Amino acid sequence: MKIIKILLEPKKKSIWLALCWTFLILFLSFKVPTLNPKYTFPNEDKVVHFVFYFVFVFLWIRYIVASQGLNFKKVIVLTIIAILISVLVEIGQAFLTINRSAEIQDIIANSLGAISSAILSYRFFKK
Repeated sequence: MKIIKILLEPKKKSIWLALCWTFLILFLSFKVPTLNPKYTFPNEDKVVHFVFYFVFVFLWIRYIVASQGLNFKKVIVLTIIAILISVLVEIGQAFLTINRSAEIQDIIANSLGAISSAILSYRFFKK
């Protein structure tokens, strides 16, 4: 319980966690994939995409709350940025790698994760 409370508490230093998560997404998005990933259910990778972008938006909102205060416009801008990053990553996978391909389903999962996080995080941090 204490760990969850610490993770949910906005702090200015939380920018480092948000940046690390951002770089983790970028690294994993361009990393050579496992030859035969073993999924336990269909579209399991889409759940991973959803979670990664959900956490991405949450961490950045957490930082914004601590450093600047929260308002709806900032949440919208951050969500749009997350979706744009998702689109750019997929375009990069299509044109900059030989072992990855772009999938519209990935963009949809990423976007749904970002939007869901924006809604829930805004309601959570709004005072």
